[in-house]
Amino acid sequence: MNSSLLKLESEKIIMTLKKLLFLSLALLSVNLKGQEVFKDTLKLTIQQADSAFILQNLALLSEKCNINSAKAQIIQAKLFTNITVAATQNVINNEYQAKGGQKWLDMTDKGETSAQIQKLFRLAGKRNKQIQIAELTASREEQVYFDLLRSLKFSLRSDFYNLYYLRQIIRVYDKEIASMHKLIDGYQSQFEKGFISKKELLRLKSALFSLENEKIGFTTQIISTQNDFNVMMHTTNIYYLPQFDAGSMMKLSPENLKLQVLIDTAYVHRYDLKMAQSDLNINTANLSYQKALAVPDLTLSAGWDKNGGFIHNYNYIGVQIDLPFFNRNQGNIKSARFNLESSQYKVKSAEDIVKSDVLGAYANVLETNKLYNKFDNTFIADLDTLNQEMLRNFEKKNISLIEFLDYYDAYKENAVQLNTLLYNRINAFENLNYTIGKDIITCKY
Repeated sequence: MNSSLLKLESEKIIMTLKKLLFLSLALLSVNLKGQEVFKDTLKLTIQQADSAFILQNLALLSEKCNINSAKAQIIQAKLFTNITVAATQNVINNEYQAKGGQKWLDMTDKGETSAQIQKLFRLAGKRNKQIQIAELTASREEQVYFDLLRSLKFSLRSDFYNLYYLRQIIRVYDKEIASMHKLIDGYQSQFEKGFISKKELLRLKSALFSLENEKIGFTTQIISTQNDFNVMMHTTNIYYLPQFDAGSMMKLSPENLKLQVLIDTAYVHRYDLKMAQSDLNINTANLSYQKALAVPDLTLSAGWDKNGGFIHNYNYIGVQIDLPFFNRNQGNIKSARFNLESSQYKVKSAEDIVKSDVLGAYANVLETNKLYNKFDNTFIADLDTLNQEMLRNFEKKNISLIEFLDYYDAYKENAVQLNTLLYNRINAFENLNYTIGKDIITCKY
């Protein structure tokens, strides 16, 4: 009976091992194909990444073009209206029919020639108001650029730190996998000599494949993050290796930060709030401009007519202006008032969002920092020492296979959680900088 149960359990382990092997090979094949995409390897610091990103990111370059386009509209708004010149000449002079003919394009005193010059004068300060709107619009485009820079910079730094700590996690798996390979090689030799059971060897191999599959999951995350990083850097086929002094982040602390100071700083530096305020200013200027459009413009003209007037060589000056009886731009003025009122609400909403963002980011920093402060910095070093001791004790049969595998799993989980905590902590600081719109907390790299 015991023999049957042992055989059944061994068959289950073998089936599990086959499934793990198939899955491992499949994922490994995908992973290797993904890694082949990266042909070059480049080490860089966060300062180097920031500098290259600002110069190369296509979204930022595109937004710079929008800024230049908006500034060109300022030039256009400053231009005066053109002078209009008109001239007429009769084609056929029929007065010559009595003499048996017609004269074409008669330039003599009997022919008709006239000339006119006109100039439109915009009244009620329309030109200055258009210039003001163009300047405010250009300023808003600059704010769009800096808000985009704020968002992309946070994404870049988040990916940078994520790549760094994912690589630290991979190193943990590499260390465990290497130890497990060495252990399995020894157990394989002992199994062939009949010193250990096949069950123990299969359990070790099953644990090894589980480690390799988990490692591939993290490697896939690295490849995905590398792709995002390449897009932001406008590069291809580069495998980035973040260079980061992780020890320097230990000096980061939110203890000297005052919440109200952070909120006040965000009100000054958040470009999305500035954009809402710019919209308010633009709509205020537009309302003034729409009121000015209700005032009709003045057209002055002067001209000369050789024979078309009541006297020969008639000279004249003229004035033309619309009578605003029907169209006083009432609809556009009313629409501009509603747009102005809407922008006032949006400014208040943006202020609430800024305050809420800072509160949330500040609370997140405090929580992650509190958890980090509870962590013993010698914990992983102690675990590494204990790891080697457990391996030696297992090889000497001082502990069971289950105890050994439980410890290895606990060691791996703690190492992964630690690196996740370190990433979450520094990312929380960067998120606080992002919500404020300024680097309040910086790490010396």
